[in-house]
Amino acid sequence: MRRAVICVTAGLAAVAIGFGLNSATSKSTREISISNPIPTPAISIWEIHNQVHLEFLPVQHLED
Repeated sequence: MRRAVICVTAGLAAVAIGFGLNSATSKSTREISISNPIPTPAISIWEIHNQVHLEFLPVQHLED
């Protein structure tokens, strides 16, 4: 019986600490919303292909 009471008390204490930490952090942070995000420049597939250095890839030799 004593062990069950200790387990329940520890569980309630953990829940109380969790709620306390959650409420403390939610009050201190402020959400920032950006109404006009800065668009990133579009990059074409051809530019991505040209940026790849294929000479550094390993060569696999196949035997017939």
